[in-house]
Amino acid sequence: MTLEIEKLTADIEQMAQGTRDRQQERRDLVQEALARLRSHGTDWTAVEAALDRALQQVNRKRFRAARPLDHEEPLDAAIDPGPLPDTATLVATDGSQILPNRHASYLYSLINIGVMIYYHGGGRTPRQYTEAQLDYPDRAAGERGRFEENAAIINVLRDEAEMKVLARSAWEQRHEPGPTLALLDQRLLYWPVSAANAESEGVRVLQAWQQAMSEIRACEAWLAGYIVRPRKDSVLTLLASLSIDEPDFDPERLTGRDLHRGLTDAHLFAELLEPGQRSKVFVDISAHNEDFAENDPANEVCFFYFNPGRAGRQIARIDVPISVAREPGAVSAMHALLVDQCDILGDYPYVLARADEIAVVGRRDQEHLDAFIATAMARQGLVDEVTAKQSSKEIARAGKSRHQV
Repeated sequence: MTLEIEKLTADIEQMAQGTRDRQQERRDLVQEALARLRSHGTDWTAVEAALDRALQQVNRKRFRAARPLDHEEPLDAAIDPGPLPDTATLVATDGSQILPNRHASYLYSLINIGVMIYYHGGGRTPRQYTEAQLDYPDRAAGERGRFEENAAIINVLRDEAEMKVLARSAWEQRHEPGPTLALLDQRLLYWPVSAANAESEGVRVLQAWQQAMSEIRACEAWLAGYIVRPRKDSVLTLLASLSIDEPDFDPERLTGRDLHRGLTDAHLFAELLEPGQRSKVFVDISAHNEDFAENDPANEVCFFYFNPGRAGRQIARIDVPISVAREPGAVSAMHALLVDQCDILGDYPYVLARADEIAVVGRRDQEHLDAFIATAMARQGLVDEVTAKQSSKEIARAGKSRHQV
């Protein structure tokens, strides 16, 4: 039976009205936050003192805010892109996966990483390729001790592969002229998704992630994580902390989940940044970032906000290691390269879009892979069949019906 949308009419109307009301409240909250950002734009003494007192008075493990990296630009700075480097190499990776299906003929999983290398200013044709990792029970038994079927863990393994391939690809470009920018389509302050029996695997992947960050720095490449529709509210928490000495202010509010009533930093900087502009650079204040810095001080994560659109307000957040943030001219050149990349498509870096496109394993690709596996199995005298449940799904999703009434 198809979805009977007419039965949802009342809920949809209520959803639309609620969204309208929230947007009006959000506009008011943004204007209040913007006024505070501007009024304390260069009040560095008050900003630093408020953050220090917050760190002393609240649960540090739950406190997440932002600290200005430097005092060169005001908090409300809207920075235009600088000049483009004459030459540069941009490397991007993205990944996709096929999850194990116990109803299919054979049990396996696949991680496919797309790599895009773009040579800016050299007139050279971009390079692109993929790297696939096939896992199956017999292979896993020899390497990790078990075949992994948990979707959350496979997603974490895909993230690990994206970062490792990015580090290796950046190293391979180390002799190219100009700077090398290594781009990921996710945050650098990585935290593996929690899942049952995933804790030890998550710790291992996190260590591998941080090691890859250090390897990218070792080949003198600039690393950046590009986050679309960021949900962080770290700068807003910085602004809220300025009230910490007010008589009726409870410092523990700074660790509350609903402190900003759904408002995010992106809402704030959407009002501030014109297309192509970026914010100043902030350091991420969090217990997790302290762990990153403890592992390697140069990997402490900073960030800035960026308006990539020609006319829109879809704000992105760019994560960079503090080693990049403090390198003279690096953020300015990175900013210019990102603007140049986004101009190709309008609002998203071309290299990331291509890496995603070539990484995706479509339904036809999976069917071809299944056929290759079945052929190889048949050569070994092995034949299996899909379950009745899988067979029924394939019939239904092909637009056919086995039963009619």
